[in-house]
Amino acid sequence: MPRRIRSLISTLVIVFVFWLIWSRLHIVIWVQMPWWGLLLLAIGIYLVIDYGIDQVFGRRRR
Repeated sequence: MPRRIRSLISTLVIVFVFWLIWSRLHIVIWVQMPWWGLLLLAIGIYLVIDYGIDQVFGRRRR
């Protein structure tokens, strides 16, 4: 599968997951975290989801 299609699929999945979380979020939770910690957390979540999508839709190694 071409890289652009994999990137598009991973972006759509991440947007869908965040939309599901946002639509069901009714309680605001304040956490003492610096801005760079939140940025690292968001990047980590993106990498985990991207790796999972790559394992599902990536080339099968034989």
